[in-house]
Amino acid sequence: MLIRVQNEQRHWRVLHPQKPESISFHEGSAAFDFADALARELHTRTGQTCSVRVEVSDTFVDTVSYG
Repeated sequence: MLIRVQNEQRHWRVLHPQKPESISFHEGSAAFDFADALARELHTRTGQTCSVRVEVSDTFVDTVSYG
C-alpha cells in the first residue's frame, strides 16, 4: 500500500488509498509524521507492506517502507 503526501499550492495533504477524502495539513512535517504513523500502524496490524511517498510538483521521493 502506498500513502501519498502531496504539496499543492502551499498546502499539504495525505492521501490514503482506502479513504475517499484526503486529510489536509498546514505544515509538511505534520503531514509526513501523520502518513508515517498510518503506514507503521497498518504494517503492524496487518503485516502488509506499506510505504510513504512525498510528492511536490512533478517530483516525488519514496521516503519510508515497512515490510
